[in-house]
Amino acid sequence: MKLSILIPTLNEAINLGKLLPCLRRVMADMLQESEYEILIVDAESTDNTARVVSENNANLIQVQRGYGVALAQGISACRGDYIITMDADFSHSPWIIPILYASRDEGEVIIASRYVKSGFSHTGWFRRFLSGILNTVYRTVLDLPIKDLSSGFRLYHRRIFNEIVPTEKNYVALQEILMKAHAHGFRIREVPFHYHPRKHGYSKSRLFIFGKDYLFSLFKFWRMRNSFECADYDERAFNSRFLLQRYWQRKRYRILFEYCRDYHSILYIGCSSSQILEGLPQTTGMDNNLNKLRYKRAPYRNLLLASVHNIPFRDKSFDATIFSQVNERLPEDSRILDEVVRVTQKEGFIIIDTPDYGTYWKFIEKVYKHFQPTAFTGEKPIHWTKNSIVMEMEKRGCRYCEHRYILGAELIIKFQKM
Repeated sequence: MKLSILIPTLNEAINLGKLLPCLRRVMADMLQESEYEILIVDAESTDNTARVVSENNANLIQVQRGYGVALAQGISACRGDYIITMDADFSHSPWIIPILYASRDEGEVIIASRYVKSGFSHTGWFRRFLSGILNTVYRTVLDLPIKDLSSGFRLYHRRIFNEIVPTEKNYVALQEILMKAHAHGFRIREVPFHYHPRKHGYSKSRLFIFGKDYLFSLFKFWRMRNSFECADYDERAFNSRFLLQRYWQRKRYRILFEYCRDYHSILYIGCSSSQILEGLPQTTGMDNNLNKLRYKRAPYRNLLLASVHNIPFRDKSFDATIFSQVNERLPEDSRILDEVVRVTQKEGFIIIDTPDYGTYWKFIEKVYKHFQPTAFTGEKPIHWTKNSIVMEMEKRGCRYCEHRYILGAELIIKFQKM
């Protein structure tokens, strides 16, 4: 099945009686009847919702109250490759559905947005003010490049919910899904949409409860957003508002760029979302984190999901190999450096970037673990020093060339394979 249309409801029988026939007319111009389904996820309505749904040949799912609950259970029941979520009250025009569906190849989440160019919200000033505050605060605190985080009118690729599980029970689920989708490297796009007030009935949201839920969830989302596992972690650090973090990332970038800029083919092991992939476009990026590679995908960019324990390239494949910010996260294993050396050409260069545990890095690590515990694995990593790296690389027939430090703690050292 190609498309599922998911509509959470609570006492919306009057609106559904007009919306469902309208949806059928819209869908008749898009897909065959067997290619789509309409699911009404109802939260204990006391009106004639069940009868209206039955008369219009839609599917009814009964759930407990809570917008997030309805969304999660409805998504689980959807059979379509794509899912469109919308409200039942005509504030979400069904004639936007063809536009959302036509945009499905532009991203894994397509938002009908009130706040991009040509978007509009036809509501009272107080509601526009609250919506503006909500979106501005969440967008700023979570550093998300999305204008309308609270729009529930969206198209999703069904497959993203194989990795993303919404857990919030109320409207905060809308922001949760977007934050998790972005953290997993999925593309989020917005198309303009005009929001209009509901035709019949009244809104089910309550201002105090609504605001409290958003406030309590914001800090939790902030911690998740700043995890090392987030797809754009390194890219955000490169442009961080925290000046020390930004300096550190950009200093690393400059050193790696200077060491590698003249080489024709480069393998970057542990590329993450590094800006080196833009600065040195001849680079093949390799990482074992699918989220980060998914985030950095672009035309003509070579990216590879693989482990440094078994690099899937032939011997002597690259002029230069960057081994950056990886070995300090891995347990000790001699095969790691063997593989790095193997894929580098004879007289090619290997650049290793790692904390030097012979410096005051140990103190930095303690402080960093306190504020960012998710940036470290549970395994005991290799505690490299400059001398130990030189010794190990010389064992593998490599000659030390030069090295640089970032603030005397992070070591970037260059070898030539002889």
